Amino acid sequence: MPSQMTKATLAAAGLSSASNIIAQFLEAYRDSRPFVFDTPNFLRFVTVTFITAPPNYMWQQLLERSFPAYERKAPTGDLEKQGVAGEDGGERGKLEQKPKLNLRNTFTKWFSDCITLGAIFNTVAFFILMGILKRQSMDQIGHNIRTETIPVIVAGYKIWPFASIISFSCVPVERRIVFLNFVGLLWGIYMSLVASRV
Repeated sequence: MPSQMTKATLAAAGLSSASNIIAQFLEAYRDSRPFVFDTPNFLRFVTVTFITAPPNYMWQQLLERSFPAYERKAPTGDLEKQGVAGEDGGERGKLEQKPKLNLRNTFTKWFSDCITLGAIFNTVAFFILMGILKRQSMDQIGHNIRTETIPVIVAGYKIWPFASIISFSCVPVERRIVFLNFVGLLWGIYMSLVASRV
């Protein structure tokens, strides 16, 4: 049975594939030309996903271990005060409280992932890997990083902060990368368009 990371990587690759194909259709439509599938462009984009999804999965795991979204409180002993007395007066068992969202941890994960490290590392990694796969010179890759990183990050701030908050507060950690990649379907269309111009 495949690991959770393998499943997440395959799901991410599937969503990246779909976003790249949609982006190619949109480019053809925008340029008023017939659609011709660009296989090298597609393979580069999906390859970047296969390379970056496992580290992103591990990053999400690290964030969750370091800053758990939910706190579980130990059951309390006095169940009658909480209105949980059994009808038959028998053993009542332990009271399991709903986990409480830790807002501080959720904000810390959001800030680390979306505003600082995650955004910067993922964007720079994208330009480096795409440049290598396109056989661009180091000067060209450096130029792409200098000229495109900030615009891409700023564009990302329009979608990723909201997606991250939902992800950190509502989505189980093992499904988080898939959720984020589903949101990333639209983002992937944008990034496919960026990849075609750098």
